[in-house]
Amino acid sequence: MMLDPAVVAAWVEASCASQGVPVRVTDPGVLARVGVLMGAAPGTDGRGSGRSTAAAS
Repeated sequence: MMLDPAVVAAWVEASCASQGVPVRVTDPGVLARVGVLMGAAPGTDGRGSGRSTAAAS
């Protein structure tokens, strides 16, 4: 089943608006915590490069 990207984007925007959260998260601390929750090794940038978040800043 193919999903129309425009329909998905509209759903994400509406869902985020109804919950009062931004569509995009840019806070490095939040992104690091989400990465840990998703199984990324702490201290990496989450892209598998092995670089630390400190080195990437």
